[in-house]
Amino acid sequence: MTIRARLSGSTQEDLDKGRAFFEHYRHAWCRDAYSSREGTLMDVQGRQAHLRLRSGLEFTCQVMDLVILGPPPPIPHRRVGYTGVEDATKRPAGLLVELWAVDNGTLATVRPPNGPAWFAMLSDLERVDCLLGPVADWTDPPFPIEARR
Repeated sequence: MTIRARLSGSTQEDLDKGRAFFEHYRHAWCRDAYSSREGTLMDVQGRQAHLRLRSGLEFTCQVMDLVILGPPPPIPHRRVGYTGVEDATKRPAGLLVELWAVDNGTLATVRPPNGPAWFAMLSDLERVDCLLGPVADWTDPPFPIEARR
């Protein structure tokens, strides 16, 4: 394994961008491209991301080394799409507005921009508008590529 230089501090702009990135990708399934370890995104402080392995251990990596493998779980007031077995065209993507506890899980109410609200189990929903793949390859990454060096 090669050793690479690490940035020791973060500017206020880095902290703000990191906070915004974390709010959008909280609990997404990620891989650290540098170490190849995978985990859940638990926090971002500036340019550093904190991931939790399935074993419960946490580790730190650079945000620009993240590969987003799976979208974060659906949460209220975020756009979601239907991924269940029924016809998805009858359920256009919309805003998750309510959650209800039921015997078999959680029932969600989704309100699309045009048309009536619809219901689905939370397990049949997936966040939309979340880019997947290597963060460094995005056209508008949270931090400039040159800043990593």
